[in-house]
Amino acid sequence: MTNILNKIVENKRQEVEHAASAYPLETLREISEPSLRDFALALKDGRQKKVPNLIAEIKRKSPSQNSINLELKVDKVMELYNQYAASASILTDQKYFGGSLEDLDEADEFTKIPLLRKDFIISEYQLLEARQFGADAVLLIAAILETEKLEYLISEAKKLGLDALVEVHTETELEKVLATSAEIIGINNRNLDTLKVDLATTHELVEKIPAEKIIVAESGINSAEDAKNLAGKVDAILVGTSILNAPDIEEKLKELTGK
Repeated sequence: MTNILNKIVENKRQEVEHAASAYPLETLREISEPSLRDFALALKDGRQKKVPNLIAEIKRKSPSQNSINLELKVDKVMELYNQYAASASILTDQKYFGGSLEDLDEADEFTKIPLLRKDFIISEYQLLEARQFGADAVLLIAAILETEKLEYLISEAKKLGLDALVEVHTETELEKVLATSAEIIGINNRNLDTLKVDLATTHELVEKIPAEKIIVAESGINSAEDAKNLAGKVDAILVGTSILNAPDIEEKLKELTGK
């Protein structure tokens, strides 16, 4: 892992330990209820459309962009996402991305579309948190998880009714993920070592993914042209920064979805 990833994961371990000491795992497990919204179904068959399905993201900042929209109002943004997106991704990491589980909870209150908890998931506890605050799916990052742990978290997520979007950036990571039961594979166009974005990453790796998998392209998708160039190759695109930085969020959503 890179230095920044090491720092994020170590901070996440401490956060999970602190949360579990205040609100034990077994307590969360006892009150957990399965998701009623189907993330995988919302994305499926996006390759047959003129533009892929949109997963629209809510995030306030990032290590690569610093501040994006610290004053973002979740309810107002979700009103628009409900009209144009197949799903919404909610960044819940506080230290590095300015998000929170409260953002996820609020998004859940204002939507009927499936919600993805985007965070650095390293434990079952975070899966239970995700369900408690309204998520229907979770992001799992191949770069920070060994194959056995990855398979364990996919399996535990499924028991909770959560889909798992499993993210890769390299062919080596893809091989790791294909050795698991992952059904939804995300290709991150951002190199986590350099933070450089290259859309060619998706175009190269997509050819190596079995046709039955649901495929999501992540990062660096900024325009209608970017989205159209991925038509027929991926089922969905995950877009955050270019939407939230747009002078008119609704116009940007129209541009990306062709609506």
